[in-house]
Amino acid sequence: MAQNSVVAEGEEMNTLLSEYLNIMSGDGSGEENPDKPDEPDTTPPSISLQTSSTENTITVTVTATDESGLAEEETYTYYLDNVQQGVATTENTKTYTGLQSSTEYTIKVVVKDKYGNAGTEEVKVSTQGPSVPGTTEEAKPNPDQDGPEFGDTTTIQDDQGNSVVIPGGFHLDAESGTSVEEGIVIEDANGNQFVWIPTGTYQTSTGAKTNNLARRTFTSSGATEVNGDSVISTYYYGEGDSRSGVSTQIAVFKASASPKSEANPDGNGGFYIGRYEQGTGNVCKYNQIPRATVTIYMTKSNAKAMYGEESSVVSELISSYAWDTALNFICQTNSAGYTLATTTSSSYGNIGTGSRKNTGVDTNDNYSNIHDLLGNCLEWTTEYSSNGINSCVTRGGSYSSSSSYAASRYFGAPSDSNPSLSFRVQLYVK
Repeated sequence: MAQNSVVAEGEEMNTLLSEYLNIMSGDGSGEENPDKPDEPDTTPPSISLQTSSTENTITVTVTATDESGLAEEETYTYYLDNVQQGVATTENTKTYTGLQSSTEYTIKVVVKDKYGNAGTEEVKVSTQGPSVPGTTEEAKPNPDQDGPEFGDTTTIQDDQGNSVVIPGGFHLDAESGTSVEEGIVIEDANGNQFVWIPTGTYQTSTGAKTNNLARRTFTSSGATEVNGDSVISTYYYGEGDSRSGVSTQIAVFKASASPKSEANPDGNGGFYIGRYEQGTGNVCKYNQIPRATVTIYMTKSNAKAMYGEESSVVSELISSYAWDTALNFICQTNSAGYTLATTTSSSYGNIGTGSRKNTGVDTNDNYSNIHDLLGNCLEWTTEYSSNGINSCVTRGGSYSSSSSYAASRYFGAPSDSNPSLSFRVQLYVK
């Protein structure tokens, strides 16, 4: 009897111990908790991010999964450029506001599961650039109303999605196109106007075009890029040639005007040229007497004097790179194509008529909002000629010559000056 009592007592103790262990590892019911695995969960949640952006906001939506389940509190923590944005939350969507336009940000999200394991995912997102006024019905400006002045240099988007850099202190002119191919026109506080010339690849209504910043030779069917500053037609060398006297100057222009890249992080993907030939009074405005009878030294001085050191832009006498890239752009974006580069017909511009016109009044010579490039006056450039004393180069068609045309090159002496010689300004963002 005593031995049987001891055995029974031992079995009872084993049963109590088993129940105690179940209680300690379970939910108090004496049964094992099926929600807690035998081995601790150490795997963080899997995360994916979906983003969208406007000019000043970025929205991120988080999708997270975890076998053990996500934390019921303080599930998501959001960061902007590694700075935590508010407290952790249970909301899986976050909108970042008050951001700068056309700026890249790093979005990071940390997600916790019910056991405190944290998963992290990040993505780089750029805000949109402001739209060109007039690209939507709601935003169409009064046709006589200029756009607001941009206090700082700002990148905007045209209605084809192309980026256009508007220099600080300028505004969009009322006559500006709403796309690059139509001619984006900016104006300063004094009424001087310039047109954006894109470089690299840009979008048009008929598809993508490529307009590299390059010197060229033209035929009526197309253009051929020249290898840098190589010679053209025996006499003509690019500004990068040390004999041009502007080799340092052209390098800075090319860096600004070329597309942005890893090797050229400050590139703007374009530049501006005067909408018109320069007018008397050193202005770039409609219906002015051309600033003619000027030597090349005078043109360089006048061009540089348009904007001072404190300006957001640099103004210079137009280069061969700017002339050929602008002319190629005109040919790409107008139905007459490369006929525009080689025609001597006065029906396309004031060529060989014997009568000089005021700037912009020749309605035939207006392509993508750029006037007088095909004809009217010959225009001095900074290109170099190796033809002895005739070391300077003019471009374009002329009212005084029936054989001149937009792509033509002529050499001249630095002291040359006559009523058919004028100039045009190139403008680039610092």
